Amino acid sequence: MDTRIQKMKYKNIIKILEKQVEAGVKSLWTFDEKNLEFTQIYKNYDDTLPIYTPQQLLDKLKEI
Repeated sequence: MDTRIQKMKYKNIIKILEKQVEAGVKSLWTFDEKNLEFTQIYKNYDDTLPIYTPQQLLDKLKEI
């Protein structure tokens, strides 16, 4: 993936996560580090991926 696209994607997801944290939204996320894909969990999710709260995923992305 082009690093410019990746950074744009991260900026967008970071904005979403920050808004969810500020609003106290109760949601869970998965982050497939191999394919760099994010999924907000509603009903279905893949048991092979770790689950993150918005704050956890925000912290993880800021480490990258």
